[in-house]
Amino acid sequence: MFRALLRRPEARLFFVISILFFICIHSIDAFLAPMMLEQGIEPQVMGMIMGASGLATLLIRFPLGIVSDVVKSRKIFIQISLLLPIFTWPLAWLDPNPVTLYLAKAADGVTAATWVLYNILFMRYFDRSEAPAAVALLALAGPVGVFIGNCIGGLLIHYFDNNIAFFLSCMSGLLALLLTTRITDVHDAVRAPTLQACVVAARKQLSDRSVWMIGILATIVILVPFATRDTLTPIYAEQLGARAGILSLLSNIHLVFYAIAVALCSSVFYKRLGVVKTAVLGIILQVLSTIGIPFTSNMYVIYGLQAMAGFSFGMAFAAFMSLSVVNTTSDEQSTRMGLFQTIYSLGMFIGPVIMGVMLQHINMASGYIVIAALSVVAVMMTPLSARWVYSRQIKKADEPAAKGQLAAARDR
Repeated sequence: MFRALLRRPEARLFFVISILFFICIHSIDAFLAPMMLEQGIEPQVMGMIMGASGLATLLIRFPLGIVSDVVKSRKIFIQISLLLPIFTWPLAWLDPNPVTLYLAKAADGVTAATWVLYNILFMRYFDRSEAPAAVALLALAGPVGVFIGNCIGGLLIHYFDNNIAFFLSCMSGLLALLLTTRITDVHDAVRAPTLQACVVAARKQLSDRSVWMIGILATIVILVPFATRDTLTPIYAEQLGARAGILSLLSNIHLVFYAIAVALCSSVFYKRLGVVKTAVLGIILQVLSTIGIPFTSNMYVIYGLQAMAGFSFGMAFAAFMSLSVVNTTSDEQSTRMGLFQTIYSLGMFIGPVIMGVMLQHINMASGYIVIAALSVVAVMMTPLSARWVYSRQIKKADEPAAKGQLAAARDR
């Protein structure tokens, strides 16, 4: 399925741009938390800095989707957002302190907020029935991009100094910006919505309990890697003697298995288990992988738990991404996807913040236990939320197409 989707030249170019996008916003995450603690920054301040990108995304993502619809362009917002890390990360390199680091991470968050625009543009290259598979395919750009960023960043830190890796975000953002000049806005100007229509659509989605429940559950799912993979686990590994190479390896193990799981979702898990059971199984495995890390000092066991964590996150998160566009019409995909991604951005913010506070005032193991407990709640709530998604009412004019999309999603 994925190979067929990538046969189109515009889809391949857009996929490369998406990989560079993730290198830009996430390449330093595997090293930043322990780096800040080494510089004497307090754990709770470190948590605030690590969560800055999630906060910026939370505030900007939903209104950005609406405004981009009204001005009939999404590409221009993607290009403007890529300028921010190009300028802020060199400032953090010149004077690495809590203020410049916070600004750089916040800039990453503003750039990350445009991810909804990437999803909508990418889906426009395909038929409506292919939307769930297209979303799952584009999700692969995340682990691929961060994997490449981790490898290059780890080498830079190993052979030079910690802060030199900041330029990786800058240069990848610049390359992505240049490549965006070769893509086109797939946007029908005749049917471009007015501001009033966008407000009506936003109100409809805001009052839809299904997108809120799916979004909240996705918040818990995405909170796990941001709180553990990017915050607690690198700190714990460094306490066990790990250095830049090991930190890069830990993050990449998570990402490789995340990518494998996402790739298997459409072709294997959705067919054999269905989307809902795939999400449930993924969250259960997240619980097991999270709760095991603080109770072992064996790095090989931690590697195995990281692999399970990445695989389980890929299963659960891809399933929720697919559920977010199931039983929807093309007119509401943009607004619904924007609200969904805005909701789960909360997990990107509160995960590192809570872990920073708990690390400073309680202990590291308590953070892992809290994350596992939240995941247990998500397991129990997922089937109910999925029923709400599949029972959504759609406009009569779009009913045949939406039913076809729903059947395709279930088949996948």
